[in-house]
Amino acid sequence: MGAFIMRCKLEEAKSLLTYTDKSLAEISNYLCFSNQSYFQQVFKKQYHITPLQYRKQNQ
Repeated sequence: MGAFIMRCKLEEAKSLLTYTDKSLAEISNYLCFSNQSYFQQVFKKQYHITPLQYRKQNQ
């Protein structure tokens, strides 16, 4: 269950990074991560790229 929720949050994060100008802090807060560094850590572990690198590639 937890893994499914995390996958959903990360998919939503990808969408927010691509289609909005929200900061990483806003995105991590919006998706209820405990803090921004945890969000970045989980994102990088899942996709092998940081959220900012992902945003640059997909804008």
